[in-house]
Amino acid sequence: MKKSKTESKWKTMRGSRTKNVPSVKTLLSLQYKIELLPLSEKDGGGFWATIPLLKGCQSDGNTPDEAIHNLRGAQEAWFISAIKNNDPIPLPHKL
Repeated sequence: MKKSKTESKWKTMRGSRTKNVPSVKTLLSLQYKIELLPLSEKDGGGFWATIPLLKGCQSDGNTPDEAIHNLRGAQEAWFISAIKNNDPIPLPHKL
């Protein structure tokens, strides 16, 4: 059975070591679960945001919106690094 372009693309995002790597723009369009937590005053206050599926992808900010905005920059850097190093990119779970 012949695979569709979409099926081939998803296989690539799951860590296939081929040259057919999705663009960072395509990866950023996927909906990953974000966790947002308040930081204690001892930790400087504000908020901490992370994408648990992307190990180490995290950021913080003074407000929830700022933490999420900063997380988007961290997410882009995470994808760029994964592509450059030919690391597997986990896909978000269906909602």
